[in-house]
Formats: sequence, C-alpha cells, structure tokens
Amino acid sequence: MSAIIIKELTKKFGEFTAVDSVSFSVETGELFGLLGPNGAGKTTIINMLTTLLL
Repeated sequence: MSAIIIKELTKKFGEFTAVDSVSFSVETGELFGLLGPNGAGKTTIINMLTTLLL
C-alpha cells in the first residue's frame, strides 16, 4: 500500500518551470530520498510536499 502518491507535480515561478510533471510513489515503510544535481528541483519538491510552497 502506498503511503504517498504523487502524479504530474509541476511548479512554475513566472515563466521558469522549477518542477515539471514529476510522478512517484512511496510505499509504507519504504526509505525514500531525492537525488539530483544542483537546481534540479529537489528542495522545491520537498517544500511542496510539506506545504511550505503551494
């Protein structure tokens, strides 16, 4: 059973697309992390999931 399901998550700042159609799921009890280069949108995704950025 999935604890978190994200489908087509997108965030734009004006014309700049910071996160573009990200989809993933995290199963109950699963350890999850986001990996990527600087500027890939990792912090933006976490902020959106914790409702710090809507």
